[in-house]
Amino acid sequence: MPVLAPYPDDGIDPAMPANKVGEARLQALATGACRCARERGRADKEACWQDYKAAIAPFTINGVASACAPISTELDCIATDAGENCIVTGYGNGICTAEEADAADRAYTQALNAEGKFSTPGEAAARLANERAGAAFRDVVERIRRGERAALRASAGGYT
Repeated sequence: MPVLAPYPDDGIDPAMPANKVGEARLQALATGACRCARERGRADKEACWQDYKAAIAPFTINGVASACAPISTELDCIATDAGENCIVTGYGNGICTAEEADAADRAYTQALNAEGKFSTPGEAAARLANERAGAAFRDVVERIRRGERAALRASAGGYT
């Protein structure tokens, strides 16, 4: 269970040198754990995250998540002498990498604005645009879950 850092208001832990965190290694473990959990499902989620959880155990972790749609970035932040080092643990909906998040967000945004700028339609058109965007997002997420690399490429007409 993440523990909130008992540090001054600036969030800096003067006892933890930033170069001791091993951010690249932790990010690789988190991305691998996210992919494992996506592929294996809820039953194996704890097993998938075991190595990552063991690697972050020595640190005080502040769990953070954005409240954005359609992508919500989930982070574990470690207070260090240089501020916080944050590890992305996922983007919601089983999305594990920035590339996957960009593809899903791009599909959503393109579908949302397919018939013109989203902010200009009336209520009925806005509802249809939201439904279309949600469907495009879900389609890309499902394709990512199936391992289709093509889901990550953009085309002039939307996503492929």
